[in-house]
Amino acid sequence: MLIIGEKLNSTIPSVRKALEEKDVKFVQEMAVKQCEAGADYLDVNTAMGDEVQDMEWIVRTVQEVVDVPLCIDSTDAETIERGLKVHKGKAMINSITMEKYRLEGILPLIRDNDCSVVALTVDDQGIPTTVEERLCIAGELVEVIQQNNVALDDIYIDPLVLPVAVKTDNALKFFQSLDEIKERYQVKTISGLSNVSHSLPKRKVINRYFLAICMSMGMDAAIMDPMDAKIMTGVLATNLLLNQDRVCQEYLTAYRKDLLED
Repeated sequence: MLIIGEKLNSTIPSVRKALEEKDVKFVQEMAVKQCEAGADYLDVNTAMGDEVQDMEWIVRTVQEVVDVPLCIDSTDAETIERGLKVHKGKAMINSITMEKYRLEGILPLIRDNDCSVVALTVDDQGIPTTVEERLCIAGELVEVIQQNNVALDDIYIDPLVLPVAVKTDNALKFFQSLDEIKERYQVKTISGLSNVSHSLPKRKVINRYFLAICMSMGMDAAIMDPMDAKIMTGVLATNLLLNQDRVCQEYLTAYRKDLLED
């Protein structure tokens, strides 16, 4: 399970303030803490400020102190391009959709850069409500991304979970989409965790169990808070139960380091 740290997102007030003030210490400490907690990638989003300039600054600033690749998170092609230009190594683009403006702006960047890609099952009609509509958009995305020199192994499809508070079968539709996308297209899958629990109390509880079910269905990556000890414990335990932790090594190592939380 690939863990993408979510804590350098400008929608978070403290991060937005750090971007405005160019607070190197805050940004670098947050980057290091996420990596120490187990993040394999760090998502960086600067949409709430001077997006293009801030993206260049945050990519440079973060990569001064950590070696993990970054997930450059924007709907704006110019912002993504600026981040890619200064990024060291192979980045991830987050994200592309079947919306016309996103295809026109971001596909050339995918074609011209060696990167992984997060693709959301959205088109110009918005987020689909049915499993079959998600599958159709996923197929279109896989086809067009492959045509732009990206291997299947670098494509991460996000079927976009909607809040269960709005409709209680929304998570189930996501699980069904996840299963079918992997079966039909042999690509990787990904999700953020926060949307499923929107407007409900004790959201972290819902997020933890949502992630465990997703992992049991083969989801490959999650955008999440790696500093949440309970959810990271859940990841370790789920990996163990799915036979993804040879001789219990990762689980026992975490136990010896006192990282497991009931």
